[in-house]
Amino acid sequence: MKWVKTEVQVRFSECDPMNVVHHSNYFVWFEMGRIELARAAGISFAQLSEEIFLPVIDIRSQFKDSARYGQTVIVETALERPTKAMLDFKYRVYRKVGRQLLATGESRHAMTSSKGQLIVRIPAEVQEKIDAFLGGIV
Repeated sequence: MKWVKTEVQVRFSECDPMNVVHHSNYFVWFEMGRIELARAAGISFAQLSEEIFLPVIDIRSQFKDSARYGQTVIVETALERPTKAMLDFKYRVYRKVGRQLLATGESRHAMTSSKGQLIVRIPAEVQEKIDAFLGGIV
């Protein structure tokens, strides 16, 4: 798998009174990772969203350790090779110092048209960019 790294500085607003990151923020970080991966693949979500939406249809995470206020975390994001108009992403979140694994996750996204219709085939221009990004990686 080809992993794209996104560095995130933990903000005070993401933490509970004990300065531990609230679990819901990991899903925000996953989204940041997806956007960075799309950017690395040459896909503009802003342009794509004029015609296609990618709603989350399944998302999950397993937490291993806690991130805390002031730390820097690395979100690693990978895209599995799509077989239909579904995109499956994998995530790993590490504390930058010491590279301690904090969480893993995955999400599945269905492609729908801006009119709400399910898309069954990834548009050719998007598929070409995904193929170029993934190369021979399976």
